[in-house]
Amino acid sequence: MIETVLAAHDGSTAADAVLPASALLARLFLAPVVVVRVLETMRPFYDPTRGEVVWLSPEESRLDVAAEEFLAEQLAVLEQLGVQARAVVRLGRAEEELVAEATRWPAPVLVVASHGRGGLGRAVLGSIADRVLRTAPCPVLVVRVGGAPLERLEHVLVPLDGSEQAERALPYACALAERAHARITLVRVAETYREVLLEWRGRPIAAAAQEMLRQLEQEALAYLEDVRARVPGHLEVRIQMLSGEPKRELVAAVERERPDLVVLTTRGRGGVTRWLLGSVTE
Repeated sequence: MIETVLAAHDGSTAADAVLPASALLARLFLAPVVVVRVLETMRPFYDPTRGEVVWLSPEESRLDVAAEEFLAEQLAVLEQLGVQARAVVRLGRAEEELVAEATRWPAPVLVVASHGRGGLGRAVLGSIADRVLRTAPCPVLVVRVGGAPLERLEHVLVPLDGSEQAERALPYACALAERAHARITLVRVAETYREVLLEWRGRPIAAAAQEMLRQLEQEALAYLEDVRARVPGHLEVRIQMLSGEPKRELVAAVERERPDLVVLTTRGRGGVTRWLLGSVTE
């Protein structure tokens, strides 16, 4: 399921957030870590082997940096975390090169850092993280800069919307929980907000509408029970049915439950699905 951990690092202190998470995944899946640094073209770059600033361009890359020396600090941190890693340096546009590197390794997971600006309710992914999420051919773990480092895994939260696409997150959540001896919380939001908006006009909701809301909630709860029955029995799984608007309720659930990790799917590329990247997923 996960055979390679690719830790994307841009050389900044903020990007160090990917290192504990990468080390954790490596230990759980007994997978090697590859630290990937992309040097963008048309930018000045200090070459430590030459001791001078060079100008990187597609025509004259002058890239002969020894990756292990260039990323020595990051490799040393991972070694302190109990993980041996290797380094790769690529030249080009960050998101394109990270996605290309992911195609070179067996069953990779790509770990990227991102600033969640404005808090959980109004998080805006950085442009690189956003584009990687949309185009990567593999699972992507987004680590929030400034958050608590992902050094242990005790609680995994899995939002579901009733679709087969959303359930594609379940095998990963189960594999993580099994290896880390973590518990899983399955969450589904009964989308009752639409009916409330249609019926509410400053007066009590009609009995027929109330029955429809109850039916939506019962269907959501029955769905969660069915999914829980399909999860391997040795895992600790609980369910949580919420009612209302998905984005608001899921964010509230994350703030309330404080899981170590949220595992969910997105189609990316703006595809027409119930959940679109930039909406519920982001």
